[in-house]
Amino acid sequence: MKKKRDTAFELGKVYSTLSFLRTFLICFVTACLLLTFVVRREVVKGGSMEPTLHDGQSVFINVLASYTQEIERFDVVVAKNYETDSLWVKRVIALPNETVAYKNDCLYIDGKKVEESFLDMDYVEQRKKTGNSQLFTEDMEAKKLGEDEYLLVGDNRMDSLDSRFESVGAFKREQIIANGMLVVSPFEDIRWVGK
Repeated sequence: MKKKRDTAFELGKVYSTLSFLRTFLICFVTACLLLTFVVRREVVKGGSMEPTLHDGQSVFINVLASYTQEIERFDVVVAKNYETDSLWVKRVIALPNETVAYKNDCLYIDGKKVEESFLDMDYVEQRKKTGNSQLFTEDMEAKKLGEDEYLLVGDNRMDSLDSRFESVGAFKREQIIANGMLVVSPFEDIRWVGK
């Protein structure tokens, strides 16, 4: 009788251990999938998106949205730069098949002036003063984007390497891996950044 109880006890321990391992494995796989295809933690590097995002801020990028939402003008996105194998946070300025230009600090899409209301004008004026410049955004000759091309530009135009420059150029849709992000640290900066 005791032997049967001992055997049942041992089997119970084995089943409990297997059940725990199965639960742990399911949780681990689910977490890996979530952190790959839904959100990813990244750290902002550089000042090209000042004052919207700051160097060193910790963010969760919205990877799922890049699969489920259309990319729209002025979205803040994360794009993969294949040449440097790095991730860049930029703002979508122009969409496929559009002609884009900058003249006298004004954005023109298909020849029409478009307001960039997301720009912090106090910051723009401060940067122009400290940079001893008349322009926040250098003039850019009209560029016609291709069928699958997006012009991505940093909010801090005076310190941003982006699609305005021939060395970078437009980004393809497949390079845009996230649309929007949640700033999670430092604590006082917690907020959603999407447009």
